[in-house]
Amino acid sequence: MKKFKVFNSTIKELWQMFIVLVVPIICVTGGTAIPYTLRLPLTYIVAATTMFIIVFSNVTIRVNKLIFMGLAMVVYIGVSILYSYDVQSTVYYFWLYLCYFTLLFIDLPEDYYRKILSICYVICAVIAFSILISTVIENCMLNYFWFITNPSRSPAVAQQILDELKNGAYSGFAGEKGEAAYIMNVGIAIVFAKYFSQNKVTKVDIGMLIIFILALMLTGKRLLFVIMVVAFALFMMISNVKSKFFKVLCVLLLVLFGLFFVIMFLPKVSNIFTRFLDSENLETMSGREELWDYLYLMIDEFPVFGGGMGSYNAYAYDHGLWDERWMFNGHNSYLQVLAELGIVGAAIFALFVILAFAYTIKAIKKFENNKNILYICYFSLYIQVLLVVYSLTGNPVYTRQIMFLWFFSVGCVQHIYRRYVPIARPGRFVNIRKGRVYE
Repeated sequence: MKKFKVFNSTIKELWQMFIVLVVPIICVTGGTAIPYTLRLPLTYIVAATTMFIIVFSNVTIRVNKLIFMGLAMVVYIGVSILYSYDVQSTVYYFWLYLCYFTLLFIDLPEDYYRKILSICYVICAVIAFSILISTVIENCMLNYFWFITNPSRSPAVAQQILDELKNGAYSGFAGEKGEAAYIMNVGIAIVFAKYFSQNKVTKVDIGMLIIFILALMLTGKRLLFVIMVVAFALFMMISNVKSKFFKVLCVLLLVLFGLFFVIMFLPKVSNIFTRFLDSENLETMSGREELWDYLYLMIDEFPVFGGGMGSYNAYAYDHGLWDERWMFNGHNSYLQVLAELGIVGAAIFALFVILAFAYTIKAIKKFENNKNILYICYFSLYIQVLLVVYSLTGNPVYTRQIMFLWFFSVGCVQHIYRRYVPIARPGRFVNIRKGRVYE
């Protein structure tokens, strides 16, 4: 028995180190060939090993409202396989969301969470510098870093990068502008979390924040730029930072001055403002309205229970969206979730998102004097803001790396509740290994 416990402890420590290394690889290494290929199998491995640790480490799980709604969401997606318009896609998303659900139970030593964010921070910084370099060296990624951005020398990948450059967008090592903008937001989230948890940041962090913002602007992604502003405003509202009005005013003035200075010497940064002022492009939402027409059509046909998770692409193609099948979803996760899960499923999904927000903000208020906990909570809250805002015109709910990071960040807050929040009254606990429920 003693040998088994030692073996069990060693396995758990190895698993914890594995999680520290693999989470950044899945979440912030970009959309190029190698990370794209590794992302799905690594997601399955994380889920499988997490369940193994839960079962064989004799873990007792506290079941709260958030866990219950997460389970209800996964079960609902699974049931929708029975009537899905595109069964194959629904099965795929069921397995993905089942894997994501296990992330809510990851329990690591406190410093391991900071290590994960530190590794993410370094990767984000490298990609940010690669974006800046791309603006001063023509075709830099294709000519000098092809082994990262296009190792197979695919003509299609090369053309996609050239098309982005032609439109004034830069993605660096991320390989795609949307992916790059998301990664820059992760870097900004880490800096914001440091500031709002400690009420101060180092000069290095201030410099990196400026670089992250510049790199984000160079991607030309409007809504992903807005996310940063929304998150900052929310953090200022709920934080205990003193002299909020003065600090916000100073920050705005510094940002405006900095942008004016940068645009003078790096005019390519102004591309994002040009896109904001492009009224014709805004009215048509860059062609998204045509995609949304089929979402409305699908909602009308499957109002209550939906057409099945992930079935929009097949439905739109069958109902006349272009000559070739569209593979990139509806670019509005709110409408697509409603179309695919119906009113019932969308309500479950929404409750899960709302509960995640509520638990995170409650933890921020409860542990306002604990800098380490606040650091994790503010990062988690930023990622949740990213999901909610980006869903207006993007596909974060269907993007593997974003959903993985979102569930993981929510799981970080669950870890805090498991470890630090005492039980005020008898609750429900589940011991996986023994198969018992305790009151």
